[in-house]
Amino acid sequence: MRRRWLLVLPVALVLALLATASRLQVFWWPEQQHDVTTGRQGEPVEVSDRWEDADGDERRRELSVTLLEVVSATQVEGFSGPETLEPVAGSAVWEVRLRLDADPDVPLSGCRLSIVDTDDREATAMSAQLGETLLPGPACEPEDRAGPRYDGTPVEGALPRPPSYDVSVLVVTDDEAVPDRVRLWWEAPDVTEIRLAGR
Repeated sequence: MRRRWLLVLPVALVLALLATASRLQVFWWPEQQHDVTTGRQGEPVEVSDRWEDADGDERRRELSVTLLEVVSATQVEGFSGPETLEPVAGSAVWEVRLRLDADPDVPLSGCRLSIVDTDDREATAMSAQLGETLLPGPACEPEDRAGPRYDGTPVEGALPRPPSYDVSVLVVTDDEAVPDRVRLWWEAPDVTEIRLAGR
């Protein structure tokens, strides 16, 4: 009798693992960035991703993104103007310059951006204190020219957002990181991945 249970045990374990994997896919897959739009530096990338409005209705965000360049950052905009940027030991700061073309009525706040290096390490842009300098979080709209909120209402005091404009996002990486591609997204599962020229 014990031998029969020993024969059945491996099959039961496999079935249990399959059931667990199925549950993980149901719960985690929608939160993963698996719907990827790819492009190359210097070429406009047509982006169309999903988002939910304030009523819970699914909408589409349509825009064009061009990765202009990724360069070592030398300064950051402070409260009283540009400030010299000096990375702390063991780190590097990159400036990612993008051109966005979108209808001024499309909400673009809350974007996320990261750099993936040649060793597949990913560093995500975020607000951070770097020595004496405060790095701003990522923004995909010009300062004081925000588009509408997700409920469609305008941002109080903001001028209309132009249909085409450039933004810069700062990303902190390891000092030995060599940028390979830039990732831009708002909500999972959609993500845009743009490879640097020469990669």
